[in-house]
Amino acid sequence: MNLKLKRLVRTHSSEQYALFDLTQTDEDDQPLTIGKLDLHYTGEGTYGTLLLWDLASQQLEADRRRMFVQALLSELVLPMGMPNEFVVEFFAPTLDEYEVFHNLDDGANSPAEANGSVD
Repeated sequence: MNLKLKRLVRTHSSEQYALFDLTQTDEDDQPLTIGKLDLHYTGEGTYGTLLLWDLASQQLEADRRRMFVQALLSELVLPMGMPNEFVVEFFAPTLDEYEVFHNLDDGANSPAEANGSVD
């Protein structure tokens, strides 16, 4: 696995990253997304949630997953000057019912849809 992180959001006390495996590609020949990581920084340590899509999770045995998480957090937390203590919840959901909800205009909506009215 050749991991690439793409920061999606950053605030003064949190970050969200998309995780990609550069050794695998999707149907558009783009790096395969394998999950995401949310981190929240406090004075006591770092708290987060790691989501690895089910297929990626199946490829990592428990010991390798633990090493993966520790290496990932070392890359992100130590440069921030945060305490070494961390708590990360791990989930491996399937993407069968994955949806993203948003109110961003992608240019495809009609004016009525953009204003929230429905026929």
